[in-house]
Amino acid sequence: MTLLDTMRARLAHSSPLAKAVLSISALVAIGITAPAFAQGGQGIEEVVVTARYRAQDLQETPLAISAFSGDLLADRGAGDTNDIDMFVPNAVIQPLGAGWGSTVAAFVRGIGLNDNILSYEPGVPIYIDDVYLGRNQGAILDLLDLERVEVLRGPQGTLFGKNAVGGAVRFISSKPQGEGGNISVTFGERNRLNVRGMFDTEIVPDTLLLRLSGSSKTQDGYFDILDYECVNGAGSLGSGGTGIVPIPIPGLGFPGLSIDLDSAVSESGNCVVDELGNENVQSGRAMLLWHATPDVDITLSTDVTHQRQKGPADKYVRFYRPGTPEAGLPEFWNLMVGVPVFGLPWDSRFLTNSPYTNYNTYTDSISGRTFPNANNLNEYGVAGTVEWTINPELKIKSITAWREFKNSFGRTSSGSPIPLDLTWDVTRHEQFTQEFQLTGRAYDRLDWTVGGFYYTADDSNYQSGSLFPGIVYQQDSHDTQDATNWALFIHGVYDLTDQLSLTAGIRYTDDQKDAFISRFNFNGTDRLPVPGFTTQTSPGLVAVSETNWSPTVGIDYQVNDDLLLFAFYSTGFRGGGFSPRPQNALQLDNFSSENLENYEGGVKSEWFDNRLRLNANMFFSVYSDQQVFRGDEQAPPGVSWFHQTNSGEAEYWGMELEAQANPVDNLMIDGALGYIHHELTDPGISGQCIEFANGDPCYSTRTPEWTFAIGASYEFNLGEAGTLTPRIDSRYQSKIYFLPYTADLGNDIASNPIEGVQEGYTVVNGRITWQSPSTDWEVSLYAINLTDEVYFNGKLPLIAIGLGREQGNVAAPREFGVTATRRF
Repeated sequence: MTLLDTMRARLAHSSPLAKAVLSISALVAIGITAPAFAQGGQGIEEVVVTARYRAQDLQETPLAISAFSGDLLADRGAGDTNDIDMFVPNAVIQPLGAGWGSTVAAFVRGIGLNDNILSYEPGVPIYIDDVYLGRNQGAILDLLDLERVEVLRGPQGTLFGKNAVGGAVRFISSKPQGEGGNISVTFGERNRLNVRGMFDTEIVPDTLLLRLSGSSKTQDGYFDILDYECVNGAGSLGSGGTGIVPIPIPGLGFPGLSIDLDSAVSESGNCVVDELGNENVQSGRAMLLWHATPDVDITLSTDVTHQRQKGPADKYVRFYRPGTPEAGLPEFWNLMVGVPVFGLPWDSRFLTNSPYTNYNTYTDSISGRTFPNANNLNEYGVAGTVEWTINPELKIKSITAWREFKNSFGRTSSGSPIPLDLTWDVTRHEQFTQEFQLTGRAYDRLDWTVGGFYYTADDSNYQSGSLFPGIVYQQDSHDTQDATNWALFIHGVYDLTDQLSLTAGIRYTDDQKDAFISRFNFNGTDRLPVPGFTTQTSPGLVAVSETNWSPTVGIDYQVNDDLLLFAFYSTGFRGGGFSPRPQNALQLDNFSSENLENYEGGVKSEWFDNRLRLNANMFFSVYSDQQVFRGDEQAPPGVSWFHQTNSGEAEYWGMELEAQANPVDNLMIDGALGYIHHELTDPGISGQCIEFANGDPCYSTRTPEWTFAIGASYEFNLGEAGTLTPRIDSRYQSKIYFLPYTADLGNDIASNPIEGVQEGYTVVNGRITWQSPSTDWEVSLYAINLTDEVYFNGKLPLIAIGLGREQGNVAAPREFGVTATRRF
């Protein structure tokens, strides 16, 4: 009986998980002939991970984890945090857009964080060298001099760090080795110039080692801000209105005001007056490794990021439907302010045909305030790690770290020269973390970890805003928060036999947050005193204090050296907080913690003398008290108040497959497939979920039903001329929604399902690399988004909540370039 016959026979009497695994194996076997798997040759490299805080072969780690070396990430053209999801099933990692500064939306299996409010905890936290980042703001990190990246899927908490409900992303830097270095330069379209380098040396031979790395990335923006009159002809903006006449509505100011919207000046002569989506960021890291004694290692590291950029490429993509309920506020503003003051209404005339252009303004000509087109970030970190091997079976590790960032960013979302919605934010974050881990082995069968974690942070956000100036507000706000989290955890793996092991662990968490919220008018500027939009000059206090127990249990069976089976139950917890963006004291609301129970089973396998690696797992998760974003209509008519609340219960279930194949020498093929299904089983107090008119069910934010990635490379040996390696990578992601269903908003969104949606799309990247025989020199030609796919990293459907438009963060178009590297 042939291999394929055997697989077909097994498929007929197999469980769903086994069918999935065997089906993939059969497909690979069909496409590759038997001689390709002959013994000898290259095979697939072993990947060592530390997800369980012990160096362990990825194939022997009973967790749902994807891991990539720094070299592999470079070969695939990954540049920062947002590129990681290109290779991970059931993961979506994207920038949030102009309204959120330098914030990454990291989602795994439908769980993540879609905002930058200081009270929110990441659903998928990010770690730098085992240091937890308390905010996803400031977490768009350069992949600089990394040993590897690990992406863990499912709840975490009994092994390391802070509690996590959805997963974790771990960046592990390359450690000092005592010698070597490199420098690389990249030239690309839109004047891209990237320079990065690394230098590794011994200060004291075999005792004190230093590694320095740095990067500078600059590139012009891919999104143009146009002058409206330059594009549409002189006089197209009018010459101001007749002025507001007194009307019987107290508080409506600016009588007789008439403003002429000035044309901007295009220095290039092509109607372009500014840009979005550029890059200008410099970063560096220094790491000092001291072998203090044969048993004690001390590592000190510091990192810095300096960013001075224009805002992200946010596009005004859709305009309100005149005469509908959600058009109430913009039509009222046009009547009371737009036409009388500026001489023309804000409407669909300001939509442009290109996805990469807008008619933005950053000046509120009513108040005279300017909101900079900027996204600036200063970020610093210092960490110290002490590892002491007390004896071969007992080790202690201490990780002490301090981090801070300041992110200042401005935005406009009207896409027009009319100042409709402008904001300027200054966000500050400072944190201190301390973690202890004691690991050991007992009775030659029990591997155990006992640890403690402490986190404290001070956060603040100052925002100056102008929303529908003249009738809603020209408002400043100042929010601060003190957060403290501490935990104890224990985790053990007991080997019942040489092949069968049991795992158990538990975590206790104490989580506290205190926030002060204040709202005040800018310079006493009058605004229409509509209910719900009132001045709050005295700070309001919101406090949350919670505790949680999070257990995990599992079993794994090492069938042989090439096959591991595992199953486990795990739980996750995310702390509560206060609702975002309250406009008065009545809206000073808080929300509770959420919990996740996860049931999972998987297989890790290698076949044909390590020529094929195939990993698969299935999961079923029950989400209780899920934190959901909701809009309740309050004031004025058609305008919603945003707040966070807890729903009843939701279920997520799906599967993930990851494969690597080396069918013939020098050819590598890798792929990943993810499927996830979401169902809201109990809306709870969040309200009923309303299905979409097109048949789509109630959805989960940034949760594509399908993700599929495939890549391949082949190394051509050129003899004394070196090697030439072409590589291509492709990723498909099915349709996603960028905001949750939020029942009261669903009535409108349900009948207009195109809002807040990105249909399925495919991104293709390519690279051709020449390397010298000594590997000292390397030159790569690259293509990013090779097919020039137009898609959005996020959309904010403000139509449904009465603010009149939808904005979206459009991804970068195709780019070609070249990178040259010298190693020494």
